[in-house]
Amino acid sequence: MGKFLTEVKNTALNNRVDRVSEIKEELGKADGEDFIAALADPNIRPTQILKALQARGITMSGSIITRWRQTNNVTR
Repeated sequence: MGKFLTEVKNTALNNRVDRVSEIKEELGKADGEDFIAALADPNIRPTQILKALQARGITMSGSIITRWRQTNNVTR
């Protein structure tokens, strides 16, 4: 095995919580639950969620919403 692969395998993973969980916690209990409900509602567009978050000073990529919805089987 080469040096690079050894370094990759020995590198500790970042124990960061996923972004959706971070935002849910940042919003607090009631708004955090509303945030998850909005993510789970296929009739709410990612842009709507992003704009509401931006109004609160929270940034997030639309791809996170898309990936969350795919992982949680949210379909139209």
